[in-house]
Amino acid sequence: MRRKIKSFSDNIRRMFIMYAIIPAFCITLSCLLLIMGIWEHTVYVSNRSSNTKVADIIEATINTYSNELINLSQEETLITKSIDSNRMVEIRRLMYQLYSTTGYRANLYILDNNLNSILSNDEEPQFIIDKSTNNWGILQKIKDNPDQVSYQLNNYDKNLLCIGTGIQKNSRLLGYLVLTLEANVFDLLLTQVSSHTIVTDENGWVYLINSYDFQDFLGRFTRDNIYTNGFIEYQGKKYYLSQSTICNKMFNIYSITSYNLEFKMFNVMIVFIFFIFAAIISITYFISGKVAKKSTKDIDIIAKAFEQVKKGNLDHYLEIDSSVEFKEIGEAFNLMLDGLKTNIQENKELSQLAAFAQVKQLEAQFNPHFLFNTLDNIRFMSKIDAESSDKMIVALSNLLRYSIKDAQEEIQVEEDIRYTESYLTILKIRYNRRLSYTIDVDENVKQCLIPKLMLQSIIENAVKYGYGDRDTLHIWIKGFKVDNDLIFICKDNGSGISEEVLKQIRDNLLLSYNNTNHHGIYNIHRRIRLMYHGDYGVYLESKLGEGTTVTLKLPYSTIEE
Repeated sequence: MRRKIKSFSDNIRRMFIMYAIIPAFCITLSCLLLIMGIWEHTVYVSNRSSNTKVADIIEATINTYSNELINLSQEETLITKSIDSNRMVEIRRLMYQLYSTTGYRANLYILDNNLNSILSNDEEPQFIIDKSTNNWGILQKIKDNPDQVSYQLNNYDKNLLCIGTGIQKNSRLLGYLVLTLEANVFDLLLTQVSSHTIVTDENGWVYLINSYDFQDFLGRFTRDNIYTNGFIEYQGKKYYLSQSTICNKMFNIYSITSYNLEFKMFNVMIVFIFFIFAAIISITYFISGKVAKKSTKDIDIIAKAFEQVKKGNLDHYLEIDSSVEFKEIGEAFNLMLDGLKTNIQENKELSQLAAFAQVKQLEAQFNPHFLFNTLDNIRFMSKIDAESSDKMIVALSNLLRYSIKDAQEEIQVEEDIRYTESYLTILKIRYNRRLSYTIDVDENVKQCLIPKLMLQSIIENAVKYGYGDRDTLHIWIKGFKVDNDLIFICKDNGSGISEEVLKQIRDNLLLSYNNTNHHGIYNIHRRIRLMYHGDYGVYLESKLGEGTTVTLKLPYSTIEE
């Protein structure tokens, strides 16, 4: 399908939008996406940094106390003998040193096998006071694995992180060492990070938290987010969540950064920018149409003037004075019209003169040749048959009067056939029984107009080359109409033409000049081309030994037309 060509005004509008508005929009959108990417990266880095900081400090604190707890568990004398005041002072000094090292205070409890306190702080936790709890929690874990460090979150009366191990002798449990870290000792740490922070055990029970939005009524971290990393949506709000584990995956550290407000602002910003650009594009499209139309008004005038010239109107002059450039174009266009009309008139006269001269020249090539042959025959016939000679003189007289008419004058088929029969009369007297002919012309073509002397030349050509080594020759002449074309066929049963010569004649018909000695067919073809142009002319078919067929194709026209 052919692409529709746009107007110059439309192209200006399209170019303005394509090379101004669209690039600006793309740059703005790219900047927004870049800002969003940078902001998301900042959220990610800040969140991961907060998570790493909390995880490293809490894990370092737990490991420091755990290592010291293992060292104390090697002293079985803590249980087998009463702790004297000096040793108690050393242990408390050790705990103070650990507090100074980590920055976070822990409480140490030493219990015998019956859960009686050997060393404790002023206030003991509930799981030590209540003897009914010794079958679960940290004490039960120590019983199950007395040679390992166990961890347990205790939420009985306050959030406590319990670290414990057993005191053994010969694989027999003698007592318990328990360290407790209250959650509130890390409150200062949580204020030093920008994200919400939740520390839970492996089952999701919360030990440390600075945002209760993510804790259910049982004190657990919201289970939907326990194993989630990345951007999440919780209760209709947007967050970024990162997770890490410490102490051999016994504890999980969650850092949650809210970007709900920023996300909404960014969406509003995008919608606002899209709205602004939509308005700009609409206004620009409207204004650019007005500006383009005004700026290209003179171009439209020039285009319409050229359209009129295309239609053949050479009197559509331009009067433009909006600018110097367009005024010069208008004046040059007017000069072009004047020159074009002059050239057309001159070319028309020249073409008429050239066509008339060529037709006359082609026609002149036929008349002398025919005339000389006929006169020679009359001279011969006058000696042996005066009556036939008289007929030939009358027929020749008719043909000469016919041939000296205006070269451009067309004649009706009916009249041309009548003069053709005069020509055939001369040939018939000359060749007697050796020549016969048939003329079959449809009634609906007898009033059509054709150039004169066409058929005579074809018949002469058939007689000249048709006999060869034959004694007789028959010529068929048929005329009829096909669509809007007039067709004449002249066929003979003569000796025919060889393929080589036939090709040479056909190729010669395509040229604007004759470069062979075969004048008859070429002259007819050239006359038709000069007079009618278009797809008209002579078409030749022949086969050696079987005869030749010459077809004339002419436009179908009558006097009324």
